[in-house]
Amino acid sequence: MSDFASTSALKDVKLRYDTVLTRVLPADLAVPLKAFGIETAEDLYECAANAGAGWFRPITGIDAERATALIHWLARCGEDVGEVTDRFFLPGTTLDPQALSVATQASEDGIVPIERLEVPEKLSGADGLNRAPTMACALDANDDLAAIRVWLAARASNPNTLASYRKEAERFLLWCLRERQTALSSIRAGDAALYLRWLEGLGRTDEKAWATAWRLPQSRWIGPKNMPRHSPAWRPFNGPLQSTSRRNAVVVVRQLFNFLKNTGYLIFSPFDQVSPKVPLLKGEGAPQAFADRSLTDEQWQEIVNHLGNLPEGWPRERMKLILMMGRSLGMRASEMLDARASWIVTRRVGFKMRAAIEIVGKGAKVRRLPLNDEQQTIINEALRSRGIAGIGGALPNTPLLVNLGRGQHAGGVMSRSGLYVVLTRFFEEAAHEIANTRPMDAAKLRASSTHWLRHTFAVNALSEMSVNVVQAAMGHASVATTGHYLSPEEEAMSEAMSKMKAL
Repeated sequence: MSDFASTSALKDVKLRYDTVLTRVLPADLAVPLKAFGIETAEDLYECAANAGAGWFRPITGIDAERATALIHWLARCGEDVGEVTDRFFLPGTTLDPQALSVATQASEDGIVPIERLEVPEKLSGADGLNRAPTMACALDANDDLAAIRVWLAARASNPNTLASYRKEAERFLLWCLRERQTALSSIRAGDAALYLRWLEGLGRTDEKAWATAWRLPQSRWIGPKNMPRHSPAWRPFNGPLQSTSRRNAVVVVRQLFNFLKNTGYLIFSPFDQVSPKVPLLKGEGAPQAFADRSLTDEQWQEIVNHLGNLPEGWPRERMKLILMMGRSLGMRASEMLDARASWIVTRRVGFKMRAAIEIVGKGAKVRRLPLNDEQQTIINEALRSRGIAGIGGALPNTPLLVNLGRGQHAGGVMSRSGLYVVLTRFFEEAAHEIANTRPMDAAKLRASSTHWLRHTFAVNALSEMSVNVVQAAMGHASVATTGHYLSPEEEAMSEAMSKMKAL
């Protein structure tokens, strides 16, 4: 049995049957338990003893990992409460002592999500070296954490932007506090430059070499992927960042500082004197061309073949709809998830009435794309497979993509991670079918993800339409972004090189 009491989250205390859990457990554990009526150690024991290993399932905020941790803690500290037996635990559910040790150390270092962050007064930024006079500040914020929250509320207008901005601000704030031991509002240009160097080395550097340059080990910062934010094993990173991710990190943090400077919270932005260029590291090679993340006609045919082999029903119709929205309409993942029946409209275009989809994209900007008969059929068949009489019989707010009729959120709107998992699993299955005969194509399919559908749309559209029309169809703010999908020199060179004799 794993000893979870060694962690900072669950302290080694002597439990009595009447021990009040809010006095011995952290709030993020005690509060969900209390809301369910579990207030004492005896309540916890009786709930688990009567309901068995799945006792936690009706309790919002307590997942399998946290439940297992609590039962280990109860077994160690609650001998006077009752005997904990095997039936209290889910089959095969254990906690890795080594992973717990890392999680414990990271929590002790204060590397926790921003909503659980406790900032010492001297690092709060209330007296930061870069703080502007209060009388000139437009923000209702007395410290750095409050200023970040105001920035998120002001600039993160949708859930996807909020998640991205929060992640990068959270990482940088934790780095300031735990690695540099400096308030965010006391960071100078030298610190800002070091942050990029730190991102470059994280997860790539030998621990001995890392220890000579940085205070905290890399293991404190890196953890398993997709861990819930309330989990003790949550970490800000799940591995080394590629060049695009490092660039995004710097861009977002730079935006944060510009906001704080422009609103009078800070005197200057330390990133103003740091080059915005993010260098490529050894082994990363040249930036991958957008066109390289598109699928050829032959590869797409394999996808269509695999789609045809799926059994009839909602899963197949949903996958067909996902592929259509990405490959033939160029929709972003967030747009697919936000799509509602009310987006399908009939509008006059020129002298004809045409069916169209009005996509609400980034910045709440709407772009209207015509729908042909085949696309309309796919949408209607997907709805009918859910028992809805097509677009005409759907309520305006009906989401086009929902979960299957099972699981915790059956029939609910798909999440971004759910969409990613469903699509990558589909690509993996398609790749498996051709792995022996066409291994290179199989590798391309395995590397594909949601955004590859949009890339494929762009490359195909640019062969039929002008770059300005494609820009409008994709919702790009700048034609330069659309132009990234064009590579005429590379195409010409490829054609010429293919005619060269080897000897």
